[in-house]
Amino acid sequence: MFGRDRLSLILPWLSPLLVTLLSWPLSPLLPNANLSLLYLAGVLLTAVTTRVRPALICAVLSFLTYNFFHTEPRFTLFMIHREDILTVSLLMLVALVTGHLAASRNEKIQALEASHRWNLHQMALAQQLALCVDGPQILRTLADRLQQDLQRPAHPFWMDEREGVLRPMQPLPRTFESPLPDVANAAMTGEDIALRRGGRRYQLYFRHDGACQGVILLEGEADLPPRLLERLDAFVQLTRLAWSRVQLAQTLQREILVKEREQLRSALLSSISHDLRTPLATMIGSVSSLIELADALDPAQKVELLHNTLSEARRLDGYIQKLLDMTKLGHGELKLERDWVGLDDILSVVIKRTRPLLHSVRLRLEVPPELPLLHVHPTLIEQALFNVVENALRYAPPDSEVLIRARTESRQMHIDVGDQGPGIPASAWLDIFDMFCSLSHGDQYPAGTGLGLAICQAILGAHGGEARVLSSRPGETLIRLSLPLPESTLADRSCDETHTDH
Repeated sequence: MFGRDRLSLILPWLSPLLVTLLSWPLSPLLPNANLSLLYLAGVLLTAVTTRVRPALICAVLSFLTYNFFHTEPRFTLFMIHREDILTVSLLMLVALVTGHLAASRNEKIQALEASHRWNLHQMALAQQLALCVDGPQILRTLADRLQQDLQRPAHPFWMDEREGVLRPMQPLPRTFESPLPDVANAAMTGEDIALRRGGRRYQLYFRHDGACQGVILLEGEADLPPRLLERLDAFVQLTRLAWSRVQLAQTLQREILVKEREQLRSALLSSISHDLRTPLATMIGSVSSLIELADALDPAQKVELLHNTLSEARRLDGYIQKLLDMTKLGHGELKLERDWVGLDDILSVVIKRTRPLLHSVRLRLEVPPELPLLHVHPTLIEQALFNVVENALRYAPPDSEVLIRARTESRQMHIDVGDQGPGIPASAWLDIFDMFCSLSHGDQYPAGTGLGLAICQAILGAHGGEARVLSSRPGETLIRLSLPLPESTLADRSCDETHTDH
């Protein structure tokens, strides 16, 4: 744009001068009528390159220079020959008409190009806004676009809900002058995005449910020209659609969360009323027998009742712990406190916890000695692995084996847990990781609460991994737990392998 403006100032004066320098050596060789065509070419070049007004100025200057240097008497503005007067008149007429037409066409082309560029800018902004998933991203995207297209500094601010003040979303320049935007002005209109002019700034207020959530400050020494104001208004209209979409999505997400919490609460109550009734009834029966039939029972019977009570109490404690873990996961209250830990440390804890559950079932480990470290929450991963092993032990027939195998592949560590139980139908491979999904295999394999695998999936998902059924048929079931390996661990391992090779 700056180059075209400079040409509009220079070319109307430079073109006649250059044509005169070119035509002066040719004047003894060519008639004046031919020389006038050179001036006409200069006018056309100016018209095509610039706009209408510079073309008209070039036509007038070409007429004067041609008259001054090439018509008799020379070096004056008088003309004594009729053919020179006719030539100059035709030159002036043709220069004005063609210059005007060429310049008008050039301006239309420039206007179409500017309109096309503006449409591309709008499409780019619309595409960027379509990728925004929250309010801060929308403000950053719009601020960057305004700064690029309007050539003015744009500073986004977001509301700190705890303190109720606006915080800059990016470092402010040293030249930034207070005061910060006034949140009270946001209540002056019912629009979600309102444009206000205050001092040397334009202020864009972003509101939701009657409260200001963000502001963009657009700085500048003077008011925006009408053309840029139209662009600003168009950007605001595009942003208003994205803002409404994000706010609607957040409202819908909150409603879904409330509904899921209600469903979780109902499911927990249902689980307490059904799955916890059996251990409670057993404990009540054992304790009441000890109290009411104390004299009639021999020591062996008393010990058996006490063992039954202890076993059912531990079972009840496990149920309650799973319910509490699932509640924390559902409410997002379980925080990841990552630490570097080896898989052997996790397995040692899991094996110790599963010893009371083994009975005649054997654990078989296939774990390579040099596995990379995991950057995980150790306690949560122990719980996830224990839930899967416990589930395998529940369905493993007597005198069978439960396999725990680990290996690394690509950028993941896979932990496979296999048993020789009745298997899982293919239609239920995905459902078993849902809450309260429990498969019934008759009296031989009692069903659980349906929370262990759901907790495992939630824990692995929080770490960026997953649990899935790798294969299953009667007599062989394999469940795989996958965890991503940190980049630093992979790099250290590759370096160690390189040194070993050398």
